[in-house]
Amino acid sequence: MAKENKDYIIPILKENPLFKEISDEELCAFLKISSVKKWPKNTCLFDGDSTLYNFYIIISGKLKLYYYNKAKDRKITLFLLVKNDAFDVSRLLNFSQHKVYYETLTCANILTTNSILLKRWMMDNPEFYKSLLHYTLIKLKDLEEYVTSSSIDDTSTKLAKLLINNVNHSSNQIEKINDLPHKELAQLIGTTRAVLNRQIQVFKKEGIIDIRNKNIEIKNMDLLLDKLKNN
Repeated sequence: MAKENKDYIIPILKENPLFKEISDEELCAFLKISSVKKWPKNTCLFDGDSTLYNFYIIISGKLKLYYYNKAKDRKITLFLLVKNDAFDVSRLLNFSQHKVYYETLTCANILTTNSILLKRWMMDNPEFYKSLLHYTLIKLKDLEEYVTSSSIDDTSTKLAKLLINNVNHSSNQIEKINDLPHKELAQLIGTTRAVLNRQIQVFKKEGIIDIRNKNIEIKNMDLLLDKLKNN
């Protein structure tokens, strides 16, 4: 069996904040205990045995982390995960088990590392552990803001926040969520597709956004920001 060539991943890891203090030698050591998995679109992974024994870093592609209420047949997307994101940090840090799912929204390349081997590697690389804690705190802050918005804000405000949080302010172009169907956008703000569609039509009539082939264009950033000022 041919040896897997993972040299192309080293520059990607160097751009990842999790590895900013890690030497090239230790990056190579990390790659030796890791493998690259290709996950097709719509691959679903339950947070069970897979995340108990493995740790994942996204090399390319897009995934969602979501909670599913079987009784109500309702999904709520907690996080949208893209290049350089990692999961499941809570399992790696020995936090309690949580019942969530991961699903690829696009084809994805995932760097997979055995949790036991990773913990041994982390003993020689405490800087990675510190970066991982910092990453976790950022995600917890994002989750806090999401829960607060879901409980307090109306749909107009939640949609405005979603767009603003995913816009490149130098180009006014929406990134990360730009190619997602309305069903996925609705789950990101904890509402239904029908409710989201109505609010999108309001934004379009007000001249705030335009949508063509799933691409969202901000037509008037000032009007979009006003949606937050008025709440």
